[in-house]
Amino acid sequence: MKYLRFFTGIFILSVLLFGGMNFVLAQTSVSDDINVLNQEIEFKQRSIDQLNRQIEEYRKKIEQKQAQSSSLLNEIDLIENRIAKTKLDIESAQSQIDLVNTQIALIEREIHELEQTLEKDRELISTILLEVQIQDHSLPFQLLFSTDSFSEFFDDLEHLESLSTDLKKAVDTARSSKEEYLNKRENEQGKKDQLVSLSLLLEKEQRHLNEVVGAKETLLSTTQASESAFKALLSDVKQEQTYVNQQIAILQDEIEGKLNEHDSIGDSSVLSWPLDPTVRGISTYFHDPTYPFRNLFEHSGLDLPAPTGTPVGSAAPGYVAWTKVGSLYGNYVMVIHSNGFATLYAHLSRIDVVPDQFVARGDQIGAVGSTGFSTGPHLHFEVRKNGIPTDPITHLISY
Repeated sequence: MKYLRFFTGIFILSVLLFGGMNFVLAQTSVSDDINVLNQEIEFKQRSIDQLNRQIEEYRKKIEQKQAQSSSLLNEIDLIENRIAKTKLDIESAQSQIDLVNTQIALIEREIHELEQTLEKDRELISTILLEVQIQDHSLPFQLLFSTDSFSEFFDDLEHLESLSTDLKKAVDTARSSKEEYLNKRENEQGKKDQLVSLSLLLEKEQRHLNEVVGAKETLLSTTQASESAFKALLSDVKQEQTYVNQQIAILQDEIEGKLNEHDSIGDSSVLSWPLDPTVRGISTYFHDPTYPFRNLFEHSGLDLPAPTGTPVGSAAPGYVAWTKVGSLYGNYVMVIHSNGFATLYAHLSRIDVVPDQFVARGDQIGAVGSTGFSTGPHLHFEVRKNGIPTDPITHLISY
């Protein structure tokens, strides 16, 4: 029996010794990789912090410029600061993407390390179970046939109890490693989801940069870099907005009376999208704080980018109140609906309706363009309730 325990011990020792040597060597390599990745993460985080401080400085500059009186020089300076800030926003988003990729690489190395640990735990538990089984089976035979004293028998019992304690410790260690492994896997998935969000943010910031650069070019070309032309532009914009507000108030009741004669128009306060918003998304929202010309006037609708010539449909049944050409809206159409609602479609390249024409939901009223005060081909879409601009998103049905 002593020989059996001796050879069993030798077997266990060899498994632990040689397996442990390989395990230590592998862990050393993984640990070195982890240390390098941690250093990279620390460096990248410091770079992002520096970028964020620069972004904050530009944000303060923009706030200061917005507080100053309107002038062409101030507006150009304001837009240039926004361009600089947006470039830093793009750099920050890219740096965050690089950081998250490094964090994912770190997590993968840590997971690999845990997998090695779990494998080592499994081997240790298997080895201990083997010795427990040998010891447990040997006890009855030793009790019956051994000529030694009972002291050896008691020694074996104590050894078995010790092995059971070792087994419990090994199982607890493996369980802890497994929980850490699962947490690492969950963290890895969270980082991958964060990577998707950051990629979308990067695309958004790149589009915004194009819009802000386009805003500067539009402002310079429209005013010919002349302060007097800039003042004239602001005056035209103000007059155009005043005209729209006045005309809606005058025509709303009259046109709603005509709409009441149509029994089959349905609820025209429920609005459909004038074009597919899923193709290029929404570039500017209602009262958008990132709107390049917000210092001059609020953005009173949604901007839907689309290629020039894309058909634009009526959001609901209604009558065309007017078709106009203005400094701000370019070619635009106003449609009045029931329940105090009206919709405006601006920057059109072409107008396909005439005043006092009835349009059903989805009827084509024009095509996307970039006329008027515009930075590129898109539809500027407004919703007004009792003449006052309101957020179109709250009235549009899901696309």
